[in-house]
Amino acid sequence: MATVHLDHLAGRRVFSEQGRSIGYIEEIIAERDGSDLVVTEFHVGIFAAFERLSASTIGAALLDFFALRRREGLYRIPWDKLDISNPARPSLLCPDEELA
Repeated sequence: MATVHLDHLAGRRVFSEQGRSIGYIEEIIAERDGSDLVVTEFHVGIFAAFERLSASTIGAALLDFFALRRREGLYRIPWDKLDISNPARPSLLCPDEELA
């Protein structure tokens, strides 16, 4: 298994199976597994950066007020549905319609 440094992925444009850009990697979500951190999903799209605001009560209220929490343009991509073998050009391994 090849090693991919997360700093090489953050901010990269993600492409659909058809080669269309769906947005940039804004967040990389990981969970603790013993002493390791395991990537579980990637948050991609113009509104993914706003999602960070939802960590606070005030941020969540702002997102709800401006109806940004459920906008199109925010993709949550499970780790196994993103091909990162070429970190310069990550691409989906499924149709973008399948993503949350």
